[in-house]
Amino acid sequence: MLYVYIAIAVIVVGLAIFFIIREVKYPKKKMAEGSEVVDSKRRIEKAVQNLEAMTELVKTNDKLKNKLLSLKEIIKFLNPSKSEKVKVVDEKLLARLDDLKIEISKDENSETIYRMIEEVEGYIAQRTKEI
Repeated sequence: MLYVYIAIAVIVVGLAIFFIIREVKYPKKKMAEGSEVVDSKRRIEKAVQNLEAMTELVKTNDKLKNKLLSLKEIIKFLNPSKSEKVKVVDEKLLARLDDLKIEISKDENSETIYRMIEEVEGYIAQRTKEI
């Protein structure tokens, strides 16, 4: 019975050494490549969350609320990408959405909001073109 336990221990230690050597010699490249897509997906989700928060901030302006909801639906279905150009556009988009949220919290009837929304639509078009 002792020999069985020793054999199992040797097999477990051998497998552990095998996987450690394999990881050191051949690191996982797929995880590094896939993480860029995951980051892109997170940026898209953050943009959707920002737009949801903005729609909650809007109390009286139904036109603005509908525009924000349509933007949310468009952004929700954007494709994640590992392209560096798309990452730059995503960062600009998120920055503009943050500015838009601040502007909406100040005054939801401001004309500046609609210019900012046009910029966001431009970033979405640019992002779609870059993929």
